[in-house]
Amino acid sequence: MRHIEYTVVEGDTLWDIANAHLGDGLKWPRIYALNKDRVQHDGDRLDDPDLLRVGWRLAIPLSPHHPASPATIPAPERPVLDDTPQASSTPTASPMQPSLNRNPAPDKRAESQHRLPTSRQNDNITGQTEEAASGPAAIDVGEASLIGITAAAGLLAARRYWYIHQRRRRDPEAEVPALSPLVDKAAQAAHAATQPRRQHGPDDLIVRRTPPQPPRTVDAVTIGVSGSAEVPVEVLATAGGHTWNGPGAEGAARALLTGILTAAERQRPGPARIRAVVTDDLCECLLPGLPPQFTALTQTPDTAEAVHLAEQHLVAHARIHHDRDTPVPGPMAPDRSDETDPGSLILMVAPGAAHLGQVQALAARSHPGVLTVLTLGTPLPGAEHWHIAADGAATGSGPRSQHPSGLELFHLTPDAGREMTEVLLGAHGQRPYLRVLLNQQPASREGQSQPASTEEPEPEPDPTEPAAPADPRPAPTSHPRQVKPVRLHVLGPVTLYALGYEDPVGTNLRPEVHEFLALLAVHPTGLVASDIADKLHLEPGTEQNALKNLRRAVRRALRTATGITAQEFILHQGDRHKLHPELVETDLADFTRILKGAFSNNGDSTHDALSAVQEALGHYRGPFAQGADHLWADAIREHLTTQATDAALRLAHQAEHPDASPQRQDAVLTLLEHLGALHPDHERLAQHAIRLYQAAGRHDAARRTYTRLERHLADLGLEPDPATRTLVTPRAHSRQMG
Repeated sequence: MRHIEYTVVEGDTLWDIANAHLGDGLKWPRIYALNKDRVQHDGDRLDDPDLLRVGWRLAIPLSPHHPASPATIPAPERPVLDDTPQASSTPTASPMQPSLNRNPAPDKRAESQHRLPTSRQNDNITGQTEEAASGPAAIDVGEASLIGITAAAGLLAARRYWYIHQRRRRDPEAEVPALSPLVDKAAQAAHAATQPRRQHGPDDLIVRRTPPQPPRTVDAVTIGVSGSAEVPVEVLATAGGHTWNGPGAEGAARALLTGILTAAERQRPGPARIRAVVTDDLCECLLPGLPPQFTALTQTPDTAEAVHLAEQHLVAHARIHHDRDTPVPGPMAPDRSDETDPGSLILMVAPGAAHLGQVQALAARSHPGVLTVLTLGTPLPGAEHWHIAADGAATGSGPRSQHPSGLELFHLTPDAGREMTEVLLGAHGQRPYLRVLLNQQPASREGQSQPASTEEPEPEPDPTEPAAPADPRPAPTSHPRQVKPVRLHVLGPVTLYALGYEDPVGTNLRPEVHEFLALLAVHPTGLVASDIADKLHLEPGTEQNALKNLRRAVRRALRTATGITAQEFILHQGDRHKLHPELVETDLADFTRILKGAFSNNGDSTHDALSAVQEALGHYRGPFAQGADHLWADAIREHLTTQATDAALRLAHQAEHPDASPQRQDAVLTLLEHLGALHPDHERLAQHAIRLYQAAGRHDAARRTYTRLERHLADLGLEPDPATRTLVTPRAHSRQMG
């Protein structure tokens, strides 16, 4: 019998080699029988079909009709297979370094096995790399609203801060706030756009959809799309200014202001390069609820004040460039290297006749990177005039009539603008600003927009809480007892354990398989294929093959680890997929079940909420799917984090009561430190830990907790809340009175 030589590389199994080179994975025993007595270069032999070592050379038997092949052939690619159950002795791969001795010329028969079943799917794969750079540049957010991927990237940055401030001001008993679906959709699109581009190949288990184009630089602001590319705001900075009118002018102006504010979010904690000045009546029409001064936006009471600020901006530009261009000789020359460039200013007004001349004179000095003048509705003599349709299509007229071909401006409805405003304000710990109406008591506008955490005092402990037992058991430190053949951990890094083994299994599974398992763990009743495809961002037309490959990868790893071959670990019932409830248990299910009952019997003095929370948090080893960056996981991760921290905060309130025992306080401190290490920017956890440490006389530990919080918030450009700073501020007058 003829045969060819094959060199084993990392990830190989006999099943895959047989499938690629013999046309059927079930023929792997032929390869095993031909090589089991062969002495390899390291002196060992293939005496276990489940164990292949990198660098071993295997003889592959060929049929008489098999074409000739070089002496050494490359490793087989992973083909798309049907969902036929595998043999019980399906081998596994060795996690050693791959051999570099690989021939780039593949065997033709093996190559035919690598292709997807349909030409359409094959075209989808080959076209991915060509279209990767030309994915969509705009995102639909709700009805009649469109924003650019660059603005979406700013919303993605704002979302992280939004979550932080929600933790700061939300009481553990309060309802968990939900992020705007429009903002979440935009942020997820931006998340996909920022992922590394990779070339799809026939060995991929799944094929992701073409992501949007990468966003422009962090300081960029875009106004629309032309030719499938975003158009920068600098096209508006033409001498004479711009005038927008038409049914879509207001929506386009709203999107422009939102783009300026989202760009500022990407530049935090640094200053924004592009800022806007708008009259307050116009801002109230476009983005109501913003305070007079907010990140990159300044509101003025009238057009005259707006023009004055723009003139000051031009003066600042002229001064700094004059200073840099005029060297001063001598050793005493001032160092101007740290002077900050004023950046670019966009003046957006709807001037009346009294101020039209001032705005026109200012518009004549428009220049990219310095000043842009835009009027809404009011024609500006000598300006470019764009008529904007309701769908954002722009038609130019004027002395130059210059605008990008086929330009479609981004546009937002008032409702979409309001949702984005609320998220942007929430990213700074603020709430929508309410204007002071006439005949009402005047109040400081700035004061109304302060973070909510400074407006309400810390709630006092409830004296009616049940007393704690004298000896609460410590938080568990070892793995919970496993009952079912497979245990899936998703709180922390996604990890699999087989019953009877301490070390995890399936460590060589691909990230998309771990993602698939984590998704099913969140939905124990199952998910239909279309929902899975949407969450995993699968390319349309490849869903069925992708799910087959994912099921196959799980089956192969878990059958090898457990020896169970008669049942499937992932049930495929109709169009629904779910983890087999009798074979797979999850830490998430245990965490949810235990925590749900922790505070359900507060009226019962025999119920120990502390013990239940300790047990639940023993499963919480980190945020959901820690270390993975999935598009769908953020909201779930935040929800589970909130559940864990809320439980600890409720116990902390009880532990601060004067009647609480030192043992109970120490147990609660252990929980707070556990969660504080996982979420070092969670300010409420730090506040309670500081108070409990101080009550125990452990002032050094209290100071360390505050310093850790301060350091992590500084990385985000934030400072601890005044209420937190007060906890560690020495009270000099108290010592003097003593």
